[in-house]
Amino acid sequence: MSNKKYAFIDEFGAFGYDFENPGCTTHFLIGAVIVDESNLSFVSERVENIRKKYFQQGEIKSSKIGRNHKRRVSILTELKQLPFHVFAFVCDKRKIYENSGLRYKQSFYKFLNNIVHQELRISYNNLTITADEVGGNDYLQSFATYVRSKEIPLDLFDNSLFRFENSKHSIIIQVADIVCGSLAYNYDIRKISESDGYNYKSVLGDKILRIKEFPETFDTFNVSQNDLNPEYNPQIADICYRKAKHFIETHNNTDDDEVKQQIAVLNYLLFRFMNKSPRKYIPTQELITQLVYLGYDRLSLQTFRNKIIAKLRDDEVIISSSSGGYKIPSTEKELYDFVNHGKSIIMPMLARLKTCNDIIRMGTNGEINLFEKAEYHSLAKMFDTTEQ
Repeated sequence: MSNKKYAFIDEFGAFGYDFENPGCTTHFLIGAVIVDESNLSFVSERVENIRKKYFQQGEIKSSKIGRNHKRRVSILTELKQLPFHVFAFVCDKRKIYENSGLRYKQSFYKFLNNIVHQELRISYNNLTITADEVGGNDYLQSFATYVRSKEIPLDLFDNSLFRFENSKHSIIIQVADIVCGSLAYNYDIRKISESDGYNYKSVLGDKILRIKEFPETFDTFNVSQNDLNPEYNPQIADICYRKAKHFIETHNNTDDDEVKQQIAVLNYLLFRFMNKSPRKYIPTQELITQLVYLGYDRLSLQTFRNKIIAKLRDDEVIISSSSGGYKIPSTEKELYDFVNHGKSIIMPMLARLKTCNDIIRMGTNGEINLFEKAEYHSLAKMFDTTEQ
């Protein structure tokens, strides 16, 4: 059995999109300080010594250090000598679509909870989460509720214990607080302006195991990243992702409004694709509404399918469809969804054409065969194929 680990969680920022308000952060950070169970007592004792040295009777709080960067670096330099590592999740709220459901607090927290939970779940099979879920901390309360609802072992050897211990070893939660608050100087626009050139990613150095940025961008996205969905196929995902990305990069400077709308829809589909939306398919009306939000006239369903989706597919962009809507596929099943959806449209249409031709041939005693013309030979072959 692998050595049990503890993840001490804290966050920087809050929900909200009123970026004109000086109190609204542009970024939301979640930090997890990971400690082996065998090192818990040692780390707790040393952190307590550092707390007394710099804060006397108070807690280690990033907000208490503020812009005193020399003091902040001194504290982090002492803390980083201890045996722990850091996983950080960074959400740039400015890049979340304004028409997206993530603009609602409950959906925002649930979406972020899903990502952070997956990252920790994939990385560790014997983990206890420790966080302060008491009081006015909306995010950690929501994360506690979410994690408890997901306590299902991945396999027989999975010993994860995603539970919350509000007071045990809480001194290390204070390390998560200063880590989050410090990394904010690398990301949040207002914090960057107050950073005085200090780079806290460099200060923390190899203590950082990973920084997961959301939303993913073309520069950060990696189709080979681990995924809890057993059907996920990185080869399929890579092919479909590269085709979609190529279309956007090729047509990004277009003046054609129709192509601009195609790019807008594709960007929205890629946003979901790259950021592991819990919703598999995006409803057609949601995509149409996104175009309306961007200032375009509302398209009918038929126009949307013909002018947007069909044209993208004609340009070799692979978009899967089902009764649930559209998406960039990442599994073999989603490709078959597209095949089956197309088959449900094509086969009845072919059957009607064949019936028409059979009736005319019979009525004219074989004198007229609609598919004898050279331009219809391919259709005749399709009939032969469907009858086999």
